[in-house]
Amino acid sequence: MTYTEVTFTIEPYAEAIADALMAELGTIGYDGFSYTENGFTAYISSNAYSRKAIAEIQLLQYFSERFHISIDTQEIENQDWNKIWEENFTPIVIDNRIQVRTGFHKPIPGIEHEIIIEPKMSFGTGHHATTALMLRTILELAPEIKGKRVLDMGCGTGILSIMAAKTGAREVTGIDIDEWAYNNAMENIHNNHLNNIVIKIGDAGLLHTEQNYDIILANINRNILLNDMEHYAKKLQSPGHLIMSGFYLKDLPMIQEKAETLRLDFIKYHEENQWVAASFHKK
Repeated sequence: MTYTEVTFTIEPYAEAIADALMAELGTIGYDGFSYTENGFTAYISSNAYSRKAIAEIQLLQYFSERFHISIDTQEIENQDWNKIWEENFTPIVIDNRIQVRTGFHKPIPGIEHEIIIEPKMSFGTGHHATTALMLRTILELAPEIKGKRVLDMGCGTGILSIMAAKTGAREVTGIDIDEWAYNNAMENIHNNHLNNIVIKIGDAGLLHTEQNYDIILANINRNILLNDMEHYAKKLQSPGHLIMSGFYLKDLPMIQEKAETLRLDFIKYHEENQWVAASFHKK
């Protein structure tokens, strides 16, 4: 299989602009991203690539009136993916307690939680603010997670599932719509030596046959969260916690309003670069 690599150059560069465009691209099928010095690259299977779909992104049109944004594309073979990430992926440390690295990086002695990720085409390396925010929130909720059943919607690389397992979850289920995300998550689970995580291919429709969960994680995007929150609420144990990210601070009131209609009480949120991870409680 071949993939199309789309490189966005933003002048003058602003990370907030890159983050906003990546979020929009995520809604039309892009799930692999990496930052560059003055922009970012996005990846999608070549048979799903459409230049017209990019041009029709309203946020891109808006930013293009205020910034110089150039777009270049090239096709890459599947086997080139590891090489690309080895050249671009850097390990990260979150709050001096979590290290996210690949197998070819050295571990940091004494780190509390180490997560090994081989990202390939899946979203979720800890570099994006939403993933880092979710990791922090999981760490904060570790006492609540210990011994509980956890659901990770839109699991991508499986990074949040792995973090939940490492903080003591009894069992974790990850769900993602893409087959390559499933394969990548399974590889990452194996590399982290975990045996209590199950990954499934599908969307919120799968939840009809699932048991209830004590903790539900969903790092997707605003529109999907608003559409699927009712499914999450039905499958959330009482008491239970729902943690969501993938949206901006300005969208939080909309998320809160929807949650209130489902009798989910807002607890708190964490914010970074206008991105938010919000926690809700079901009594």
